[in-house]
Amino acid sequence: SQNLSRGRRHAWIVISSDLSHFLDYYTAREKDLHTTQAIESLQPDAIGFDDACGRIPVSGLLVTAKEHGLHARTVDLRNSGDTAGDKSRVVGYGAYVFN
Repeated sequence: SQNLSRGRRHAWIVISSDLSHFLDYYTAREKDLHTTQAIESLQPDAIGFDDACGRIPVSGLLVTAKEHGLHARTVDLRNSGDTAGDKSRVVGYGAYVFN
């Protein structure tokens, strides 16, 4: 990009999305792990409609990351059952770094 050619060394892209919604704790963990594997392997087509609310921007990030030779690493993967306590209907969250 032009910014990189002008001496700028780093660019930050931040995309936020919930993962699974309103599943029980253990089903959500399994589903979110599948989504995380798709993110880490830069496979946007493996992220289904109900895997992430923001699957469109996440998919765009994965395509861009692949085009630029980036690799994804999971920083954290949790759901609201880990933080709020109620495990009957949770929302999943993941944090990933691309470099």
